[in-house]
Amino acid sequence: MDVNDVHTKPKEIRYRLVFFCLALLALACGRGDQVHIIQLNYENGRAVGITFTSEMDVEQLRVFVGEESQTSVIGVIVSLKGEHNFTPILPFTPGQNYTLRKKDTEVLASFSIPDRVPTDAVELLAIYPQSDTVPENLLKMYFEFAKPMQVVGNALDFIRVTNETNGTEIQPFLRLESELWNKERTLLTLWLDPGRIKTDLIPNRERGLPLKAGNSYMVAIDSSWKSIEGTPLKKGYAKQIYVGPRDDTQPDMNLWQLRKPAEDGDKSLYLDFMEPMDAFLAKETIGIYGMDDTHIQGRFKLLQKERVLRFVPDREWESPEIEIRVESRLEDLAGNNLERRFDTPIRDGKFRDRDTTKIRSLKFKLK
Repeated sequence: MDVNDVHTKPKEIRYRLVFFCLALLALACGRGDQVHIIQLNYENGRAVGITFTSEMDVEQLRVFVGEESQTSVIGVIVSLKGEHNFTPILPFTPGQNYTLRKKDTEVLASFSIPDRVPTDAVELLAIYPQSDTVPENLLKMYFEFAKPMQVVGNALDFIRVTNETNGTEIQPFLRLESELWNKERTLLTLWLDPGRIKTDLIPNRERGLPLKAGNSYMVAIDSSWKSIEGTPLKKGYAKQIYVGPRDDTQPDMNLWQLRKPAEDGDKSLYLDFMEPMDAFLAKETIGIYGMDDTHIQGRFKLLQKERVLRFVPDREWESPEIEIRVESRLEDLAGNNLERRFDTPIRDGKFRDRDTTKIRSLKFKLK
């Protein structure tokens, strides 16, 4: 072996290690420099800010007009709970493109202001459960909007609950840092405080249930709640509910009733749960199958205030017998599913859960 090779090999290895470490460092830095824009913020129809997330030091970020311009937008960045809000001194210009740059040069993200902000008022389509009477241990409520709603503060800032029986304002809902919206931000899920519903837990012992049997409540939604486009609700909304007895009984599939109208041309099937069910789990957890194990495609719709599920197949019925398959996580209004009651006791200091991914089935003859 050449003597020169003996001395140069270690150097080459060291150089390669240094280069590898620098590459890893650059890769790590690059990951932290990412900017993800969440939404534009509107006020009175004008774009007055932008909300984004980034792991980098936001002091290095500037907002510029367009991609080539050196004209920066004067404003303030305020950070809260992992999100950053940039508010310009003057509202953004409709029809204009903007960029977020690192150290005034590197473009990390861009956004555009629509030429015209829609002025149609936003509607609250429904509040679930739609039943006027709910169990004392009601677990969830859903709020469905016609358009995506804005991320401003907390949803509970726009919802007021009043006990009309004694005239006091209460807060039965669990305040979460990360709110439970669907991907489109049109459906909000609010949990009534589970710690107060489960009888084995300290919050229940100290504060009792969020709702009390025999009392009447008014759930009011403030009209100042805005869509992601900055448009407020069409009006204030309210739903009155009466609280009945506690429900600690699991749904019983053996009690369900299936009927098919005798009228020619009506392909509908009606499945009666014999009690109101969770408005969205009822449509997510149920499938209709033929005798040959074929999944029958069709449309579901809840009727009679979530007590009855209507199914309309896309094609004519070909099988004289069908099988209804249900995931065990299907719940009633109190959170009792097909595997266990929501308020299952803690035994031996441990909570014994059950598998809610199981599929249960019922077979019916159509004729």
